Amino acid sequence: MSRPASAGPEANGPVGGTGATLREGAAWRSHPFHAADRDWPETNCYVDVWVELLHAHGLDVAAMLGFTLAVDFEYDQWTFYKPRPGELLRLYGIEVEELTLWKDLVSHLVRQVGHGRIPLVEVDAFYLPDTRGLDYRTSHAKTTIGVLSIDPDAGRLHYLHNRAAFEVRGADYRGLLRLEPAPSDGSLPPFCEIAKLDRLQRHPSAALRDLAIELLREHAARRPGSNPVTRYAACVESDLAELIEAGGETYDLYAFASIRQCGSAFAFAADHLRWLAGDGGDGEWVRAAEAFERISATASMLVLKMARIASSGRLRDLSEPLAGMAEAWEAGMAAVDRALAR
Repeated sequence: MSRPASAGPEANGPVGGTGATLREGAAWRSHPFHAADRDWPETNCYVDVWVELLHAHGLDVAAMLGFTLAVDFEYDQWTFYKPRPGELLRLYGIEVEELTLWKDLVSHLVRQVGHGRIPLVEVDAFYLPDTRGLDYRTSHAKTTIGVLSIDPDAGRLHYLHNRAAFEVRGADYRGLLRLEPAPSDGSLPPFCEIAKLDRLQRHPSAALRDLAIELLREHAARRPGSNPVTRYAACVESDLAELIEAGGETYDLYAFASIRQCGSAFAFAADHLRWLAGDGGDGEWVRAAEAFERISATASMLVLKMARIASSGRLRDLSEPLAGMAEAWEAGMAAVDRALAR
């Protein structure tokens, strides 16, 4: 999975700078959830695409984020969280289907975009200019983009990735779409979905909130049966020792799969709960949001602390901040339960 990054304007750089829209070549303004002053300006590639896609269509992004309450420590990573297709359908009328690639990828993209769909494609960040300084032309990492438009004759593709819209062309276009070098015999096609937007639903605010609360009850019911931060804390020292032994070279991959997914998920959970609280600041929703914001802020700090440990080769005790995160998880979930019980 490509590491989150922010790229400045380049030859194949971002499309525009203000005003969210899906029109090719028009200016772009990212959703506030991708603001530079947040704990996590970028989260994971799949959710980031959906944030911008919904935003560009004038849909309320916060309504979908209840699924983050169910994130768990999966013993070698935190949940790579993403919205479920059924929830996107219930909240916004968007259908998501897997696309079977039975011919070349370009032909599929042309046809699907031509019918108003947005393909979500797993690609190699090696060819994405917006990852300049990280994966671009240096390392191969899978990541998800949303294809907004494609011009095969000009060799140009307009896409969503992380927190903005970009354009890729020339040699990067050919590499991204596996035109050259051509995939070797036996190479598997990329995973691809299509977002079908022809039946968008724009529920009144009260109805959308009711739907979101209904979904939140489901997510609260399937949350981890034991405190996931406590279980993660039990593994951190051995994880860091392993990273030190390996020379710290895989720290970015480790951080992305673990502490970044944890922290960014609970930042989104807090956003969702504050949205439910509304302008009046309903007490229990706000108390839950504040608890999850503490998890997000502490996790953001731990990313840097862990990086220093991995690079210096000296283990340090992280039990205190992790214990605070575990307590915040308990407090946040208890507040959610109280809010849902009313």
